Amino acid sequence: MSISPFSARPVSPQGEQRRARLVVAIATLGIAATLLAYAISPGVRHAVSHAAHSVKHAVGNVIDKDTRAHRAKAAPAPRALHPAKPRSGGATTKTTTTSR
Repeated sequence: MSISPFSARPVSPQGEQRRARLVVAIATLGIAATLLAYAISPGVRHAVSHAAHSVKHAVGNVIDKDTRAHRAKAAPAPRALHPAKPRSGGATTKTTTTSR
């Protein structure tokens, strides 16, 4: 007795051709619907643009194995918020503006 709920009977050549035509028709209909939605809706075009950018970034990260090494070399040294030495030239003067 078979465990499968479906019987495994042989398929006729006509049945295989019919199934192949049905698969092609469904795939064509799906592609046409996708292209129509892309052509009509700016939101879909925007989402596709974001997806393409994400895929490009991900593929670039996969292909470039030395990304971390490149970033480590290219990273600039952090700057100090305050200079270590005061500027030469004596005391600093403040300028104030008065309103009339």
